[in-house]
Amino acid sequence: MKTVIISGRPIELKERSKAQMKGISIGNTLSYKFFDGDFHGLSLLFAEPKGNIPSPRILSITANELTEKFGLPVVFILDECPAYERQRLIDKEVYFVVSDKYAHLPMLVANERLRKTKLAKGLTPVAQFLLLFHLQVESLEGRAARDMEKKVPYSYASITLGITCLADLGICQKLADGSKRKVLHFHEKGRQLWDNVQSLLFDPVEQRLYCDEFLSEEHFPVCGINALAHYTMLNPDSEKMIMMSAKQLRELTSSGALIRPNEYDGDVLIEAWKYPPVVKEETPNWVDKLSLALSLREDSDPRVEGEIERLIDEMGWKD
Repeated sequence: MKTVIISGRPIELKERSKAQMKGISIGNTLSYKFFDGDFHGLSLLFAEPKGNIPSPRILSITANELTEKFGLPVVFILDECPAYERQRLIDKEVYFVVSDKYAHLPMLVANERLRKTKLAKGLTPVAQFLLLFHLQVESLEGRAARDMEKKVPYSYASITLGITCLADLGICQKLADGSKRKVLHFHEKGRQLWDNVQSLLFDPVEQRLYCDEFLSEEHFPVCGINALAHYTMLNPDSEKMIMMSAKQLRELTSSGALIRPNEYDGDVLIEAWKYPPVVKEETPNWVDKLSLALSLREDSDPRVEGEIERLIDEMGWKD
């Protein structure tokens, strides 16, 4: 057994056997000792150089190869690391610990901060995105954070925090799958899951802004009543309705792309959302159905209420 110190806490590491590292290069076998460790429920693969510490570029390449092979974040154990060398490693996005002296583990720092807070009363934007992705696009049952990285528009660290939020709220569990990875298991499926989380879900719209004209050729998904009209038998409104991120809205407002912006009326309605549309396409034409339903949840028009109910009843759940 070996111990390292992270955030003042001793972490017990268990050395991996040669059989467990089958498939890696001979060079890596000769250059490192490998250990399994767990910090705040996140499984990690630790690699300790046997001799001289390789360059940051080589460590970055090695970390990517091992993560691709084992599906785990790789952390290098270093005996010493001067400040200039630490900065080079940070620039290469290499995770490392110098026992109780220093650690560069951004995904663990984020996780540590979340653990010190009270359990959330609702979902974070990332957690809600992951949940709606699971229900609408592709099941995340049995998937680990690393499996989702290329499927959703969030970093590994953000995905990890989103999963932690889902688990804290009792929506899913994080289970070991036998290979030191933590995978998701949902307690309910489809419509039952959707119905049971209603009190936790929030309106994705952060801000609504009108303008008389929108001077931009950039593509934005249709939202609001016009998106509902696309999915149902409802007639669309005459206004143009589009969604974008709050950052995009600020940039376009500053650039003068919105002619006479205001909060009350105009030919164009712009919604700034807290997370992207939950779809596979990078440039979707319409926002996703479940987020749309949440964005219109407070609309008192009986026609809208009826079409939203129909939309949910006819959902093709993906889990």
